[in-house]
Amino acid sequence: MGEATNLPLAVDLDGTLIFTDMSRVTFRRVVLPRFWLIPWMFYLDLTNRRAKWKRLLGRKLKFDPAELEYNEPFLAWLKEQKATGREIILCTASEEFVAKQIADYVGIFDDVMGSDGVTNLRMEAKGKALAERYGKGQFAYAGNSSHDLKTWPYAGEVIVVNASQQTINALGERPSMGFD
Repeated sequence: MGEATNLPLAVDLDGTLIFTDMSRVTFRRVVLPRFWLIPWMFYLDLTNRRAKWKRLLGRKLKFDPAELEYNEPFLAWLKEQKATGREIILCTASEEFVAKQIADYVGIFDDVMGSDGVTNLRMEAKGKALAERYGKGQFAYAGNSSHDLKTWPYAGEVIVVNASQQTINALGERPSMGFD
């Protein structure tokens, strides 16, 4: 495992900070009880407006962030990083409103970036947004999924957390750091 840098650290939510996916939580708690929303959701998804349904459904989601299962070893490391003065950003494709609730609960994030009803902040869109804010190669990114393979090229430090062997192999390079 390599050494961490002092670059601003963007942290993915789903599968990285927490062991679940907030879209799945939203689907179970908001959509399934209102099954008539399913065709509308698929329509928005097919017309490339996933950010819109994330926004509308995320505003209806009632949950307690304390109920979520956090990646405790990774969270402990993030707290150590925060204690050194490192800037830490929660950067997720999940709805920004939902992400802010989780960030407030965790209490270590300097900022939150998430899907905002217009932009679905995932894959390359996430990398571009971070590069626009910090500069290409001027931030670290911690993620776990194959979707993050499109974000990592924009980062100066790659941190792999809770990733499948397939994602690690597809990365094609040794990450700066890794957490299993």
